[in-house]
Amino acid sequence: MKLNLLLLLVTTSTLAFGQSDYAITLKGDTLKGRVKILTYDQLDRIQVVIENKKKSYSALEIRIIRMEGSIYHTVKYDNGFRYMKLMKEGFLSLYGFRMPNQSTYDGFYFLKKDGSGLEMPNLTFKKSLSNFLAECPEVSDRIKSGDLGRKDIDLIVDRFNSCLQFKTERRVDEPKIPVVTEKESEQMMAVNAIITKAEAATNLENKSDIIDLLKDLRSKIARNEILPNYILKDIKNQLGQNPEFSADVEKLMLLVKK
Repeated sequence: MKLNLLLLLVTTSTLAFGQSDYAITLKGDTLKGRVKILTYDQLDRIQVVIENKKKSYSALEIRIIRMEGSIYHTVKYDNGFRYMKLMKEGFLSLYGFRMPNQSTYDGFYFLKKDGSGLEMPNLTFKKSLSNFLAECPEVSDRIKSGDLGRKDIDLIVDRFNSCLQFKTERRVDEPKIPVVTEKESEQMMAVNAIITKAEAATNLENKSDIIDLLKDLRSKIARNEILPNYILKDIKNQLGQNPEFSADVEKLMLLVKK
């Protein structure tokens, strides 16, 4: 009896993870199914299982993966392209990667917004990392002095990102009031209305993921960025058939297509 219950719990857990897995192509299309990363020498691949049909894709075809609750990005590394586990995101992002002959993501890789990256060094930790983060002397100097070390990786990333954020805001000589167009204002109000309704919902499936998607869309509207198709498709797929949200989602889709 206990064995059957254990098997049932493991199976249910596996199915739940699989149902929330997805892969996003370079074109912005979302593939929902069970995802498995296949590691190769220079070019990682993934296997996506949709309705019991398996298909493989390379790291050049799929740029973002969500697998078992974690996000993985395609990262250029050592003359190849690897899927790395996103641990922190910002001006400086922290990724975990699999070391040779290991199955866990114990290696650390730092990646800046400009595309430059650094594998966490061993013998030259102080020199290499302090040079890499030289834009923020208050961080790099503490690494040089040994005040910030290997055990402080999360803190180093947080402090560097805070430093860059402060410097970015200081670069603006005069306060600039962003001009919000009527179109952007309507889009923002439509997104906010759906977020408010979603936060208040008591039986909304994948509630947390949906709210994160909506807030991501809202931030892109606020920054006047191009709105990615995969976000719009995900919102429509998640809420478009829900009677409580269908009219709001339809209104939002019409506004973003103007």
